[in-house]
Amino acid sequence: MITPADAVGASHRPWSGAVGGTGAAATRSWVAAGGPEPLAELAEQVAETAMTCPDVLGLTAGPRGWIVTYRAGPPFAGVAVHEAVIEVGVVVRYGRPFAEIAEDVRRLVRPLAGRRKVDVLIGGVAEDG
Repeated sequence: MITPADAVGASHRPWSGAVGGTGAAATRSWVAAGGPEPLAELAEQVAETAMTCPDVLGLTAGPRGWIVTYRAGPPFAGVAVHEAVIEVGVVVRYGRPFAEIAEDVRRLVRPLAGRRKVDVLIGGVAEDG
């Protein structure tokens, strides 16, 4: 049987439901959240909300593939839910300043984040169409 810790490649690490979460604090966040499924549901809600931004064309796990949330089945790429932060990786439409687009995404996602900070990574730029 594969455990959540095996899914991140180190069986001695506690699993937080997202890549990069290790240690006692990460374990507390996973246990407090009730396991990986509530984190996956939140990640999916964040993704749907981020995609409502007119300048967002898609989601990305980032250049190293770290912006993911683990769940049953394949990892959910493009959103990583951590104890103190939600990371959102987006591919954006060419044209507007990146800082404005990132702030738009942050403003949309913030109501879902609770006390978590929202970080937005612009992982790619594409022309629409």
